Amino acid sequence: MQRDKYKIEYTAFNSAVDLIAAMESGQRYELILLDILMPLITGMDAAKEIRQFNQDIKIIFLTSSTEFAVEAYSVGAYYYAIKPIWKEKLFILLDKVISEMETTLGKSFLIKSNTGLTRVFINRLEFAEVNGRTILYHLTNGSVIEATGSMTELEKLLSDNVCFIKPHRSYIINMEHIDTLSQREVKMQSLALVPISKANYPTVKSAYINFSFME
Repeated sequence: MQRDKYKIEYTAFNSAVDLIAAMESGQRYELILLDILMPLITGMDAAKEIRQFNQDIKIIFLTSSTEFAVEAYSVGAYYYAIKPIWKEKLFILLDKVISEMETTLGKSFLIKSNTGLTRVFINRLEFAEVNGRTILYHLTNGSVIEATGSMTELEKLLSDNVCFIKPHRSYIINMEHIDTLSQREVKMQSLALVPISKANYPTVKSAYINFSFME
């Protein structure tokens, strides 16, 4: 399906049960259009289940009932539309959500964590720690996402973002969230302490100074 400059790939499901099964098996979606009144499982219950392993996917409800409008936003619904849905209105809505997604996706990345597919936003990633084949993503809200990977893979993932620097062989930090920098460690805004190797200190100090004065 081609809509202006956007190439959209879509899948239709006969029930929300089939949708959830596909997502649990690893199928990725950025946007879901859900009815609410459906057999086997309602769209609202499906959305609640989806939110247990994916907080970032956008959900739009298309329904003939106004009964669940308030509850829809409790599961982070992007929009709640009442049928009938005319073509022009639907396309305007899709243009809006896709445009927002296009902007957001450039500032985030998707990882396969222990709890499912998770989108990590660059501005919310305070630092990442590598321990063997495990990467711990420390977010600004205090949560930690655990995923499988190596330092090489992590560096490649973050290489396009100038805000990241490697102070130690096991850590990469986001300079936007540095509180204090010393020769031995970095204190992040969350008060977490990240070690700096002696060899890396001059590079980290210089990078942080340049980053701080970037326009």
